[in-house]
Amino acid sequence: MVSTSSTAGRTSKNPALTYFGRSSFRVETVSGFVVYVDPYAPGDYSLPADLVLVSHGHDDHNAVDKVTRKRDCRIVAPAGAVALREALVIAEGKTMEVGPVSIRAVAAANSNHPRGFGVGYVLSFDGLVLYYSGDTSGLEEMSSWTSYGIDWALICCDGYWNMGAVEAARCAALMGAKRLVPVHTSKDGYYEEGVARSVKYKEVVVAAPGKTIELMK
Repeated sequence: MVSTSSTAGRTSKNPALTYFGRSSFRVETVSGFVVYVDPYAPGDYSLPADLVLVSHGHDDHNAVDKVTRKRDCRIVAPAGAVALREALVIAEGKTMEVGPVSIRAVAAANSNHPRGFGVGYVLSFDGLVLYYSGDTSGLEEMSSWTSYGIDWALICCDGYWNMGAVEAARCAALMGAKRLVPVHTSKDGYYEEGVARSVKYKEVVVAAPGKTIELMK
């Protein structure tokens, strides 16, 4: 087990997610533990990180230097995804714990992202489960992820490098996710609202860059 500490303090009874654009976002747990995922898009990275997660080595996902990091911050990434010796290497099927966050790396692949190049993440904290797709398209094993009890699914849907809006919704249904948050909505840019709003699912939460979402069970 890897553990870190956090001195930040949140007063909300629920954790929060702030979306920056592309696939970049920040999670703050109830205790104030700060997690950045796939830093790249413009945003406020000044809140010091306890944990940084990178899904793969493309430069629109691994700009770790943007993030203000605590001295004991942990960086978790697939092999070769970041140029930092201290990064903790994770691969599909592996799990680890960093502070209050349980991390499971799951498959992420398509014709633009070969199997083993990157991962998606299933994160458990504060009694809820968040899935982040990384860059991927639909995979058969997603139907087995119903056992994770995913409350929030952040799924790419640009339709060029990755799956599109229809397939993203199908994948959310396969894994039994309660809610779907469209991310990586643009081929080249940070955000396309039209693409995000074209995703049809039982509960879609559209987060424009800069928006903070209270993560409820």
